[in-house]
Amino acid sequence: MTSVLSETRTSAVAGLSRSPLWATASVTWIDNLGASTALIGVYFVAKRAYEFTPTSLLLLGLLQGVTYIVAALAAGPLTRALAGRGRALSTRGLLSLLHVVLAVVCALPILIRSPIAMWLVVGLYAPLTGVLWPTIESFLSAGRMGDDLRRSSGIFNLSWASCQVVTFWSIAAFMTEPGTALWAIPVMGLSHLVAIPIIARFQREPAAHGEASHAHSPGEAALFKRLLACHRLLLILSYVVFAALNPLLPSIMDDRLRIAAVWATPITSAWMISRVASFWFMGTWGGWHGRFTTLIWPPILLLTGMGAALLAPNAWALTIGLALFGLGMGAIYASAFYYAMEVGSAGVDAGGRHEALIGVGYAIGPILGTAAGMLSGGSSDPERSPAVFTFGLVLLCSLTFAALMRRWAKPRPDPHRFQNES
Repeated sequence: MTSVLSETRTSAVAGLSRSPLWATASVTWIDNLGASTALIGVYFVAKRAYEFTPTSLLLLGLLQGVTYIVAALAAGPLTRALAGRGRALSTRGLLSLLHVVLAVVCALPILIRSPIAMWLVVGLYAPLTGVLWPTIESFLSAGRMGDDLRRSSGIFNLSWASCQVVTFWSIAAFMTEPGTALWAIPVMGLSHLVAIPIIARFQREPAAHGEASHAHSPGEAALFKRLLACHRLLLILSYVVFAALNPLLPSIMDDRLRIAAVWATPITSAWMISRVASFWFMGTWGGWHGRFTTLIWPPILLLTGMGAALLAPNAWALTIGLALFGLGMGAIYASAFYYAMEVGSAGVDAGGRHEALIGVGYAIGPILGTAAGMLSGGSSDPERSPAVFTFGLVLLCSLTFAALMRRWAKPRPDPHRFQNES
């Protein structure tokens, strides 16, 4: 009884000190106007403004992945070194300063009228967001667990995912001419300055992080940890697919399907729209908790959608493929994020590990895409075969991940079981 009362008091204190959900969700939405332009839309901007080749775009994606991994893993230690309780600079203050720097980086395409600006934007912006998202996720998840955490995570996911849809339709307005395309990143990057007044409504520091797993029985806790390990593998796979597909989309649309540049980003938003639907479903219905079904149907949709998009003969087939891809990616992300926040601490380090896994996918995807381009160098059909090789390499990668998941999904024997029974 004493422990129950103690947990109740802890939850009550956390509820009073945690940051408002509306504020964290709003900042997440606003930030993604700049973030999705600088990290996803940049490939379309680079293609339109400077005619980047598929290989150059894939290497740009590799730079994004490598720098993002390093920054996400360093997010926790770096935040504690620069700000926190007992220091002059609070975590909230550090977050505000970070937003100013992000806005400045977004201005580089018009300050440096050269292809090098694209590399600088990705090389600087990606690691900064590797610190940004774990910090925001910490303010969001601290003091929340169980169904409350699921609902909050669902709102968080809907916030950034719905914003990306708006962003990609907005980017289309800049794609009329190569010169105007360069303004997409600086204009959308002003969103980071708009978010600062809302950050002021955050607590100075994230609320105390507790163990969510104490609400589960020992058997459930062990199951959730196995599911977390498996879904982390799926999370990496989903971003491998995304990072291999996204840099190739501008060339597929322009060089092969002859889609006008102003329609490239709206068509790409098909997977973002279906991902929003997937997030809504996963956030509304909790019946998937503790079940292995989310290790089966989401990756099937993900890979089917990728194959359909890469090999699409027309714009409609491309759109349908992207929609299937988005449904699978949304379900995988929602599951992985939930288990990451539910099992153990929901602090900056937990968010950093979650984001670092995304970075691994960001890095592997372009490597597979570049290798596919090299393998298809002597093909008589240079427009389609790189996509075929990319899809083939991703399928091989998927089989490796499936073997690891099958192994990790098996329950491990408890070495203390017979001692406890005796």
